[in-house]
Amino acid sequence: MDWLTAQAELDECDGYIVLAVDPQTGEVDAHGPYPGFDALEVAESLRRTLDREELADVVVRVVRWHQESTGAA
Repeated sequence: MDWLTAQAELDECDGYIVLAVDPQTGEVDAHGPYPGFDALEVAESLRRTLDREELADVVVRVVRWHQESTGAA
């Protein structure tokens, strides 16, 4: 398997989740799943909202989402 194939397989997923993590409280919020570019737009919008509310320490990340198939252990 070459590097490009390995990278493509790593990125194969069922969608993306936008996570917001507050280091002060330890609270984690998950939004989604979304298709790729929609997740980026949601993350950017959430970041702008948090910045307006002076919550710059809250971390916003986009992570891959893998839907479990029926019968998976």
